[in-house]
Amino acid sequence: MKTPSDEWIRFVTAPDLGVEGLYAHFNKHQYERHAHDYFVLGTIDAGAPKVALSNRSFVAPAGTAMIINPGESHDGSPCDDSGYVYSMVYVEPWAITSIAQELGFTTQACPTFTHSVIEAPDIVSGLKALHRTLFSDTDPLARETRLIDAMVPLLERFSGSSVRELHTTFEPRIERVREQIHAEFSAPLTTTRLAQTASLSRVRLNQLFCAAYGLPLHAYLNRVRMDAARVLLRHGVPAAEVALAVGLADQSHLIRRFKGTFGITPAQFSAAHLSDIQYRR
Repeated sequence: MKTPSDEWIRFVTAPDLGVEGLYAHFNKHQYERHAHDYFVLGTIDAGAPKVALSNRSFVAPAGTAMIINPGESHDGSPCDDSGYVYSMVYVEPWAITSIAQELGFTTQACPTFTHSVIEAPDIVSGLKALHRTLFSDTDPLARETRLIDAMVPLLERFSGSSVRELHTTFEPRIERVREQIHAEFSAPLTTTRLAQTASLSRVRLNQLFCAAYGLPLHAYLNRVRMDAARVLLRHGVPAAEVALAVGLADQSHLIRRFKGTFGITPAQFSAAHLSDIQYRR
């Protein structure tokens, strides 16, 4: 017997801090395979999501913290029909880099985190406090302080190598294809056309591209389109116009792809950025 969906979503943004917050219960929603230019950090409050990365999978049980680094391709779905509740914080790399440099990290690049699931109580409580403050306190000092308090122990104990540059590859032919996708994402693109750009077969192109960027061609195109959609929605462009501008057939197609990537609808994203309304439970 199918379990009815009672999903709910709350979303908040603090752009000056480089942070967004998502508070949600999912028992049906499944994330499409995608990647972000920012960090996904948060806590699992109930249930457990299962996540497949490019080279491994994990389950994050209740009471743990979950971390996905920029550029890591991943999906996500509930482990069972009861679903899960999680409190997620999305942090731009520049926000973490500035804290790392103040801690004495010598590299100019942003560090990554070494664990996808962390059980340490202080890490979990720090992320919970940051998330709670994002949704309950608009004071920028309070939000910034919570961000620092949450990031310092993570950086000191769970940081590793720097974030791989997301827009370069050692294979010039594959880089040309990536540049073409970024330049022409609003137009119809085919594997045949992209393969001609790289002077490769379609099969070989998709293999090399996925190895370089962690996503197959169609998923990378969707990522570029959704990133462009975020920018337009943030500036108040209506969703129907956004859909056409990023190369999608209509608004319903945009809603499906946007929620499949970010877990929220374009309307929820726009409202958080363009009004004083904050999505709270």
